[in-house]
Amino acid sequence: MLIERRVDFTHGYRMRCENCGAGNWLSADEYAGSPDAMMVCSECKEDFQFGRRVIELRDPDDAALGDSVLPQLAWYHTTTHPEWPPASKPLSDQEIRHYRAGLPPEEFERRRQVDENQALHIGTYEAALESMLRRMTEQDDRQSAFYLHRVRLGHGLQIEPGYRDENKVPAAKITSTTLADEGVDVIRYVNAYESMGSISLAVVRGAIESTQMIALPLPGLVTKPSNLTTEQIQTFRADVRSIRSKHAIGAADSLKSPTPLDRLRQRAYERPGGPPLLEPNEAYKVLRDMADFVADQYLDGVSPVIRDDFLHALHRPEPADGGEVDLAWLSKFIGLAALLTRPDEVQKLLSARPWRAVTA
Repeated sequence: MLIERRVDFTHGYRMRCENCGAGNWLSADEYAGSPDAMMVCSECKEDFQFGRRVIELRDPDDAALGDSVLPQLAWYHTTTHPEWPPASKPLSDQEIRHYRAGLPPEEFERRRQVDENQALHIGTYEAALESMLRRMTEQDDRQSAFYLHRVRLGHGLQIEPGYRDENKVPAAKITSTTLADEGVDVIRYVNAYESMGSISLAVVRGAIESTQMIALPLPGLVTKPSNLTTEQIQTFRADVRSIRSKHAIGAADSLKSPTPLDRLRQRAYERPGGPPLLEPNEAYKVLRDMADFVADQYLDGVSPVIRDDFLHALHRPEPADGGEVDLAWLSKFIGLAALLTRPDEVQKLLSARPWRAVTA
């Protein structure tokens, strides 16, 4: 039976002072509330800027630091592939065209070798979920289907001693070929992007013995919103419609004697593929308030840093959307939020799934 570590979406961070090198603890509230990302070192009393590039190991007693314990831990990964890890990862036709257009032939082949031979990355439950949120934000994957994989490592692995700082040495972008050349199956590194300060692993495919998988969000965790929540969402939407209506009337009045620039803009809006009509800022503010209201209901106890990442990942409905879009967004919000607030239930469901062997 695999060992599960305690899941914590309220965690703080340790930051390395750039002046003296001392580690400094920073709560999630302090991280989110600092407008200039500056803090005072507890040792040298000098100011320094905190952030990803000075992140340090959060838990010096992490069980993953023990070579004998590491293979006994449950590891996690989120992806859009249900049968991860794939036997191979060739570049897509789109990626090939993109690289060929911007790189000389020899650089293209080097880049291709790197991308197609990336090591596999696994981490804590928190890191896996935060990775999904980052992909949704940065890789236009908001509408993609995601899968959560629970990973069991093999035994007799060659594990690199200690851990790497991915800000200083290759870790997150390391290839399986490099690992093989260095004679290791697994390297540990301090993750500077997902669950910052936690230990993640870069591994060769042969290091993974088997995986379990569930599709996200889990239907059993998507609870029906309360009548109060639904009514409040409808109130927010009614406010948006009212603001847009007043804005449209005001815009029409302003065009009774349109300037040449007004007429030019109007023709551009009406042209197929032209820019969308500008929406009033007040409508966006109401929708931000709506997202904050829902977050208060369903992300209770989640740190402000991760809450902000979650809201960016899911985005919010647009002013031109209607009630059906709002309710679909709310349902998805509830389902994904449960992954953060009810991890024990998720892990129990996932651990009951059949194991799929991973062949070398």
